[in-house]
Amino acid sequence: MNNKVNNFINLGRFNKPLGALLLAWPCTWGVMIANPEINSLIFYNTLFFFSAFIMRAAGCAWNDILDRNIDRMVERTKYRPIAAKTLSITEGLLFIIICLVFGLFTLLFLPTKAIVICLISIPFIILYPLTKRITFFPQFCLGITFNIGILIGYTTISNEYFSLPSTLLYLGAICWTIAYDTIYAIQDYKDDKKNNIKSTATLMNKFSGKFAAIFYLFSTILFFFAIELANFGNISKTTILISGVWQFYYSYKINVNDHVNALKGFQISTLCGGILFVAMFLDIII
Repeated sequence: MNNKVNNFINLGRFNKPLGALLLAWPCTWGVMIANPEINSLIFYNTLFFFSAFIMRAAGCAWNDILDRNIDRMVERTKYRPIAAKTLSITEGLLFIIICLVFGLFTLLFLPTKAIVICLISIPFIILYPLTKRITFFPQFCLGITFNIGILIGYTTISNEYFSLPSTLLYLGAICWTIAYDTIYAIQDYKDDKKNNIKSTATLMNKFSGKFAAIFYLFSTILFFFAIELANFGNISKTTILISGVWQFYYSYKINVNDHVNALKGFQISTLCGGILFVAMFLDIII
């Protein structure tokens, strides 16, 4: 019984929360760029944090079902429950359904326009795991998918689909995701090259770190202008500039064969996302 529970925990990556945090941070940025009242800020950020962990778990399970044969060829992923056959595809699908039920519960608290954006995001979530089979830019598709929470969060508070600040923030987050997921993909570089699996890392090869650095630069510029237009203060602006330089510098010097520092670079981005959340929060309440 304990082994089965552990397998489901591993399937949903509940034991590895970094990915869920990277899904949650954009949601919180979207809420805060709409300048909510403090009660709405706390309530909806809490709701989106819960939703991020649940929906990320469903996404991971779906990814593992589709990628089970690929995962068996990659050292880092070959022990995932579906790939290792410690969970069946049927159990994986049941897990997804349960997660979606919890995810649908959160929709009860959202306005109609935010629900519309949630529904629009579903095809992207379904199709993303397939993109690595047809393009060297699955990171771009991940960026579009993973950061829709910005638009959902903004629309929840403002009841408007778009604004210039939220759009710039979304575009910046797409660039940020391309950067950190390129760094993340370096961990599997050797296996992916051997098995002809597509990613920005296998496309850029030894220039992967520099490629990521360029997109960290783009994201920093877009983030800065987004919060400037949204009238945030110096705490957020300074945070964006410092964290942007940190991520740019670290990724620029990463070697494509250095999977240890690649993971550390990915962890740095997760931390920077949380620091930006805190900075925006402080600018709102101070």
